[in-house]
Amino acid sequence: MTEATTAESDQTAVAEPPAQPEPLFNRTELKQFDDEDVEAGKAICKMLSLFFFYTVIVMGLSTYITYRWITGG
Repeated sequence: MTEATTAESDQTAVAEPPAQPEPLFNRTELKQFDDEDVEAGKAICKMLSLFFFYTVIVMGLSTYITYRWITGG
């Protein structure tokens, strides 16, 4: 074979398509992750609600104490 024939055959070679990778997680594991994510979201929501309620109570108390201190009563 000549160099020209070898160069032409190299250029027309068809590459194999890449193989599909295996999924990292199966459906059961994905469902479990989803369930745990929902549970964590609910826990965070409850925690933020309690922090907000605590903040409102402390703000109200500090406002009352400041009002009483300023008015002398």
